[in-house]
Amino acid sequence: MPLHIKASDQAGIQGNTIFDPVGTNEYIKAAFIHDGWQSNIPIPAPYRFLGTDVDFAKSGIIIEIQFSNYAYLLNNTLRSELFFKAKTEFVGYQTNLVIIVTKALMFPASNSTLYYEQAVNQLTALSKYQVFDVPIRLVGLFEQQNTIVPIIWTEYSSKRYSRTVNIRVSRQCQIIAGRSARSRCLLNLL
Repeated sequence: MPLHIKASDQAGIQGNTIFDPVGTNEYIKAAFIHDGWQSNIPIPAPYRFLGTDVDFAKSGIIIEIQFSNYAYLLNNTLRSELFFKAKTEFVGYQTNLVIIVTKALMFPASNSTLYYEQAVNQLTALSKYQVFDVPIRLVGLFEQQNTIVPIIWTEYSSKRYSRTVNIRVSRQCQIIAGRSARSRCLLNLL
C-alpha cells in the first residue's frame, strides 16, 4: 500500500506533511472489498448506542480501522467484547476475532490520534488484567525509515474534515528518521 499523506490544517503545524487517514481508509476499504470483506456493517439495533457500524466483517472477524482519537480504541475494543460475549453475528457469523489497524508513531499526524505503540500499551495493560475475552490482533502501519518511497499526496476541497478530493497525485517522499525511537519522522516531499 502506498503511504497516503496530506498537508496539516491544525494550528501550529499548518502546511506540514502528515499522515492522511481519509486516503488511507479509502485504499484499505477498496482492497478489503476486493478480497470479499463486507464494509460498514450496521450494528444490531440493541447495541446502536455503541455506534452505527463496524468497518469490516467476514467469517466471524471484525476489522476496525482506527486512525481517529485515541479514546476510540477503547470504544472499538469494548464493543467488540460485547459482540463476542453476546454472540452477535455480522454477515452471518458470530464475532470470534477483532483486528484493529492503526498507524505507527513514526508518522506525523493530527494531535490526539491513536498510534500503534500507544495501542500496544493500552491493550497490554488491559490484557494483563483479563479485561477482554475476545481475541484481539493489533496491526500497525509502518514504513522504512531513511529511504525514498512512493506516496499518494491528496488535497481536499475543504481543509477541515473534508473527504472530497480536489487533487490526488503520486509522488515520492523521503522518510527521515526522527532523533529517537519515540520521535516522529520527517516526511520530505520530492
